[in-house]
This record gives sequence, C-alpha cells and structure tokens, in this order.
Amino acid sequence: MKKILTSDRRIWLIFGWIWNEHEVSINSAKNIVKNFDYKKYNLALIYRDKNWIFYKVNDIFKLSKKTKINIQDFKNTFDIALLMTHGKYGEDWILQSILEFQKIKYCWCRVLSSSLCMDKSVFKNFLSWHNIPQVKHMNIDLLLDSKQNISSKITEIKKSFKLPVYIKPSNSGSSVGISKVASRNNLNKAINNASKYDRKIIIEQWLSDFREIEIAILGNKDIISSDPWELLKQNDFYSYDEKYELDNVNMQIPAKLTAVQINQIKNIASKVYKLCDCSWFARIDFFLHKNKIYLNEINTLPWFTDISMFPMLMKNTWLTYKQLINKIIDLAF
Repeated sequence: MKKILTSDRRIWLIFGWIWNEHEVSINSAKNIVKNFDYKKYNLALIYRDKNWIFYKVNDIFKLSKKTKINIQDFKNTFDIALLMTHGKYGEDWILQSILEFQKIKYCWCRVLSSSLCMDKSVFKNFLSWHNIPQVKHMNIDLLLDSKQNISSKITEIKKSFKLPVYIKPSNSGSSVGISKVASRNNLNKAINNASKYDRKIIIEQWLSDFREIEIAILGNKDIISSDPWELLKQNDFYSYDEKYELDNVNMQIPAKLTAVQINQIKNIASKVYKLCDCSWFARIDFFLHKNKIYLNEINTLPWFTDISMFPMLMKNTWLTYKQLINKIIDLAF
C-alpha cells in the first residue's frame, strides 16, 4: 500500500467482522485502500477478526502480520473512524456505541438510525406509522409473543396473505435465512429456519413480476441523491454469493422510469433517510409492482467493493471513488 502522507489527520479504516459478511468487508476495505487520497489524509488500518479481537495492521494484503489493540485505547488512536463493517454486529449499533462512548468521530449512520434500519421488524412498523408505502407484512416475535399469539398469527397469515410469501429474520442481511414459501404446510419450517438468525421473524407478501430499484444517498443536512438504477433479476431474491458477484447480475443504468416515478422514488428516499435520522450515506431499495412504488429497506452501510451498487450509483452522479471517499470523510469534520 503506497502512502504519501501530507496530512496529520488520522483516518482509521475498521474492517472485518464476525458475521457472514466478513470477506466482503475485507474486500470493501481493499477498495478503500486502492482509491484513498493519501495526499489529503493519513490512512491506518484496524482489522477485527471473527473472535471480536481488534488488531492494527500495516498491509491489508497481509492480515497475519498484526498487533492487538484494546478497545479502551481507541480514544488515543483515532481522529476519525471510517467503517467497513458490514452485517450484524457491525452494521447495527454495537460498534457505533463503542465509538460514541469514547467520543470518537466516525463516518456512518449513528446508533439510533443504524439499529432502526437493521431491525426490519421495527423499521417496517415505524415507517407504517408515517404512511410510507410498503409490501404487506406481519411480524412474529418468538420471545415476546405467546405460543397462542404465534399460532393466531400463523392462522392469520394463511387466511390473509396470498401464497407464496417470504419468511425473513428481522436482523440479518445478504438474503441469509430467507425462504420463499408456496405451501401453507411449509410455514413453520421456514419460521424455524429464520429463527436460527433472529428471534423476530418477518412475513412478507410475495410480488409477481416486480422490479427492484435502488438509489444512493450521500450527506447529512444537505443530501445528494443518485438517479435510480434497476437490477434486472432472474430470481426473486439473490443469495449472498450472487450479491457478492454482481458481475453475474444485469443492471439497467439508469432505470427505465417515467419522470413522475423518478421524482416519487427520490422524494420517498429523501423523506425516509431523514425520518430514520440517517447520516453520511446509505443505499435505499424499492420494489416497483404494477406501477406502484414500495419501499423495501435502507442499507446504512452498503458494500464498497469495486462492483458494489452504492459506489457505482454515486459514480454515475459524477463522483469518482476517491471523490466519494473524500466526501464521506469531509462530512465528519
């Protein structure tokens, strides 16, 4: 890694994690290293392995050469933390709370917005109160709901939802634990599968012939929105491996939408970004079905590999990778 240091501002890139997105976190970090502006900032690396141990590393390509660092020493180490810790325990609120407790600036959504957007059950309920259009859904909490209540909800699903439906863990990512259920007899099995990843389960109505639209947002008080893109899907949802290898996925750039649809998507994205108290950057995903727009989710720490959607969306908004990284860091000062 070539370093040309003309700044005393220390930017610490934190990457690696314990969840299923460990490897993509490393590859996001490699892309940051490759496109970093070394004339403007001093970049250093902190790697966290799957055992919750943090290390200083000098070379992202030689993670075996590392020095352990204690969490309590963070405050004497950081100026600004740049996070590439995708997935559960890296994208929710755990790491942010550690940094905020030590009064360390970091480039990412804060504790409230990160935990809200990560928990699909709470997120969907919250946006329902604000009349944000979403696909029909129901939540089951295996801890708080009584057995009788769970049984009643499953009965209600069988009556009021049209099969197939999706069964999803509330706190997970990258399509992990998701099942498409076409038979009522398989509902309990799918719920048990999702429960391996979270105690809260989402039941969501399946849509036929839907289109998946994505938009990127950057900024705090003043935000920049990309134009919407479309994933031209061959499957109902993509597995982790398919998402990781986006060169296997066709994209429409920009999405073929009417001016009215583009305006609606941008307005909903901006409203939801602010409602959820998001900051720095996020990717917001939509479904388009029979000309009706439905919000799907907010990804508060989207992947940052060289084929990931968020940087590609922003690149189409005339921000190169280096400019995008600088913009994200500059928002912290």
